[in-house]
Amino acid sequence: MVRNRNLWVVPVAVAVGWELMLDDRVVVVREVKKRDDVDVIVVVDASGQTEEIEVLREDDDVNAEALQGTALPEDDTTTPGTEAEEEVEIEEWVEE
Repeated sequence: MVRNRNLWVVPVAVAVGWELMLDDRVVVVREVKKRDDVDVIVVVDASGQTEEIEVLREDDDVNAEALQGTALPEDDTTTPGTEAEEEVEIEEWVEE
């Protein structure tokens, strides 16, 4: 709670295209803006419902961990996204 307002705590680097968990659903950040000295993110869920949420940008142990998001289709040119390398350990079984 900041200045008697409930704010959602998000990572400092939150940006357009990020997927976040809101309650029990995944939402995608569509816009980040300021309103009355408070950061506001505009998010959209899978049903297309748009919502504005007042946020506090703060890194903590829970939200600082980078998680794998949803892969975008190859032909998607409108959804912002980031590319990242993921280290994967593969075990191979060899018959003797």
